[in-house]
Amino acid sequence: MKKKLQMIIDIIMFILFLILTGYHITGNTVHEILGVITFILFIIHHIINIKWYKALPKGKYTTQRIISTITDFLLLIDMLCIMISAIMISSTVFSFLNIKTTMFARGLHLSSTAWGLIFIGIHSGLHLKVCFDKMINKVKTTSFEYTIYLLIFLLLVYGVYAFLKNALWKDLFLVTMFKFFDYGQNPIVFYLEYLAILFCIIMITYFVMKIVAKKKRK
Repeated sequence: MKKKLQMIIDIIMFILFLILTGYHITGNTVHEILGVITFILFIIHHIINIKWYKALPKGKYTTQRIISTITDFLLLIDMLCIMISAIMISSTVFSFLNIKTTMFARGLHLSSTAWGLIFIGIHSGLHLKVCFDKMINKVKTTSFEYTIYLLIFLLLVYGVYAFLKNALWKDLFLVTMFKFFDYGQNPIVFYLEYLAILFCIIMITYFVMKIVAKKKRK
């Protein structure tokens, strides 16, 4: 029951984060409300996983566990940066706090959101490894094996294209302090692009960990 609840919360957070990337689509008010919901789910997620923190000093730290632990802590720090900066620049939900919006807060929110996309992708890739292993093993038994591999490759290429097209590298390293959205872009296309970016990060993480595991066995 606990694992199912955790899975449901994780899926909802994943979807909400994806929706939140489209600020120009949802508008400010919906964006802030969904952000608060994500924040609440984030807290619940960590309460449910409190045993993970207790287990940190225990057991052997393999290469995968080290990478996974570092990623989880970077994601935690990044999410806190997103939430704190969101409160600092809020003009609706937390407007009663009368916090003056600064360029620092805007920049922090923009950059931490972009890094959040990266860390969520890596985090998902690490935790879905077993599922991907099973899926690939099943694919190998079908007559569509190479067709599926080609599809995965094309999705990876599309993910890289979407990353460059949306200039996410500029957000990651704050090349510009403002995010310029294409308000004429179809919302479905926008979210498909960001989903492709996440898929690309997830699959790259999966393949990198496969290589690390193979090198370790040699």
